[in-house]
Amino acid sequence: MKRTSILKNVLAGTSLLLFATLITSCKKDDVDEVGSANVIVVNASSSSSAQTFQLAGNTVKSGLAFGQNTDYIGTNSGNNLRAVFKNDGSDTDYASEEIDLTNGRHYSVFLAGDGQNARVRAFEDNLEAPASGQAKVRFVHLSDAAPDNVDIRRASGDNLVVNLEHDKASDWVTVAPGVLSLQVFASGQTTNLGNFDLSAFVPDKIYTVYIAGSNANDISVRQIRHN
Repeated sequence: MKRTSILKNVLAGTSLLLFATLITSCKKDDVDEVGSANVIVVNASSSSSAQTFQLAGNTVKSGLAFGQNTDYIGTNSGNNLRAVFKNDGSDTDYASEEIDLTNGRHYSVFLAGDGQNARVRAFEDNLEAPASGQAKVRFVHLSDAAPDNVDIRRASGDNLVVNLEHDKASDWVTVAPGVLSLQVFASGQTTNLGNFDLSAFVPDKIYTVYIAGSNANDISVRQIRHN
């Protein structure tokens, strides 16, 4: 009987420890006591008004209109950090999400979609230098009007990215400096959703190009420079 009682106590203690660990690991705004991350904040929501972005209860940036992005801003790192976009001057969330930011790393945080489909998406940035004299770019598909999977091609018809999923980022690719003319297609299809000329890519620089737009008439392609 005594052995049984001891075993019950051990099991109860183990269960309590496991429960406490689970609660701790799921804690919202689990901010690192020491450390920080760097974020670029992007408003990719075509019908939104100017936005305020908050992270873990702290205001990071206000007055961010559609198509605008910040430079890198140092902010908290940690797990389950509540990332919130609000219309400037409003107390109501326009979109929110819990994101993880690792100490010392760099991220791009997007407001995507419009109205009921508004959402927050975060992607870690790779700031390793491209091949000398070249530029490096990745593509992010945030358009609710475009097909779920798209191919991004040069104006010549060559594929840059194939089968890019909605709300996902591509791998990083190397491109030659200069103006890049793009076309967007449903994956494997031949109907062009639009022709887009981006500003000239600069040698040795790093970029993100994102697709935005919530209806067929406002699909757009925009670029961010990381360095």
